[in-house]
Amino acid sequence: MERQAVELLESVAAEHNASGIWALFSGGDDSLATAIITARTSRFRGCLHIDTGIGIPETQQFVRETCARQGWPLKVYAARDCGQDYEALAIERGFPGPAMHFKMYTRLKERPLRAFIRDHKTYRHDRLVFSTGIRQRESQRRMGHARQVLQQGVIVWANPIYTWSKADCLDTIGSIPRNPVVELLHMSGECLCGCFAKPDELKEIALWFPHVGERIRALECRVKEAGHDGVWGVRPVPKRKRQPAVLDSAGRKVGPLCQQCELNF
Repeated sequence: MERQAVELLESVAAEHNASGIWALFSGGDDSLATAIITARTSRFRGCLHIDTGIGIPETQQFVRETCARQGWPLKVYAARDCGQDYEALAIERGFPGPAMHFKMYTRLKERPLRAFIRDHKTYRHDRLVFSTGIRQRESQRRMGHARQVLQQGVIVWANPIYTWSKADCLDTIGSIPRNPVVELLHMSGECLCGCFAKPDELKEIALWFPHVGERIRALECRVKEAGHDGVWGVRPVPKRKRQPAVLDSAGRKVGPLCQQCELNF
């Protein structure tokens, strides 16, 4: 399976004459397994981590330490460097719910991704392959919706572990240390926008990472002072008739870097 995953990435890069293959490394188990596979390809250029500005700091620390230990080049692109601040957005509009997830994805992840592309696209018709950890078996809801390879302009999304199970990912990870955040919360924690938060999720986060819980609780007070009645992770009461969810050009309700979030909804 590992050989086939490497061959998939190599063939996709060759087909599109891509200048490089980048592993999208969020810090979760699936993205770690994907990074391991991607690093074995001939056009591997490094890992990309998106700093949403509302994540658990220990996850980004894990990403940095893992890349340094494995000798993988790492680029970190932050939403704040693209003029996007989660706390400011929450104070202005209230905490986001499911209906706002696509907007949060666009603001916190897609804009940093576009900044990365501007910095790393080498010529006009260049293609960049982004290797992600999307797995078809994660849920029946995802079956038939995610694709193993998808081109969107300069980006070619490739999912080398698309057919893998969780056990396959753990076998590939082997003795490489896993993210302690994942071991405690069963999620990477790189984005805590709260759109698809589970009931009492903040309590669980605060139990293991009190500094993160304190930050979000403090933000709740500021959001209430701004005149909003929502709290983090609780779906806001709609003030007008709900509009249909926005779909991207591929017919998804969420972007490729937020596929995991929809599983909680």
